[in-house]
Amino acid sequence: VNMKPRLIVEQKITAFVNKYSVFQANDDSSKGQEVALAQQKRLAFKEKVIFYSDGTRAKIAFTFRAEKVIDVRGRYFVEDANGNLVGMFKKEFGQSLLRSTWSILDKEGTVQFTITESSTILAILRRFADFIPLVGGLFEIVLLFFRYHFVVLDSGETVHGKYTKTTLFRDHYLLSGDDTLVETVDWRVLAAVSVALDALQSR
Repeated sequence: VNMKPRLIVEQKITAFVNKYSVFQANDDSSKGQEVALAQQKRLAFKEKVIFYSDGTRAKIAFTFRAEKVIDVRGRYFVEDANGNLVGMFKKEFGQSLLRSTWSILDKEGTVQFTITESSTILAILRRFADFIPLVGGLFEIVLLFFRYHFVVLDSGETVHGKYTKTTLFRDHYLLSGDDTLVETVDWRVLAAVSVALDALQSR
């Protein structure tokens, strides 16, 4: 599969807000132009998350919001600056009991791709590391780095993208994908999902 670096997501945590910056990725996986910036109060991701085009926050790039505020199992709507729906995503809670799994949906709600943890073994270890005496702490350090390695699959289980954590202690992520992925899914949906995989992972 001819995958190329597409988006880089960086999170900065402060006492009261989470800041997410989304950059275009260069072919060598370095940061290109910043295309979206969000700043959200801690624990407020059930509300609408607004992404601005740059640090001046003068222009909205896109937003995402929960379909139903009280239902964490619901879909998330990704909308353009005018409130027009460009796509959706949702967490698949049944499948996520073993491996964290999300779906990317089109505007009609049809599943286009599935995002799931790439290693079942690591997913299981992460869930049970706390119960392993003595070595549990060591596992936690290892799992810090491997925690967020996801693959993007179509219905035929063909890999079209990868989402990887690129730094050990800071939340920096790289989304790589082939032409099929980026031509099928609006970049704003891919960016929103990339942030959600970090911000909403434990919900």
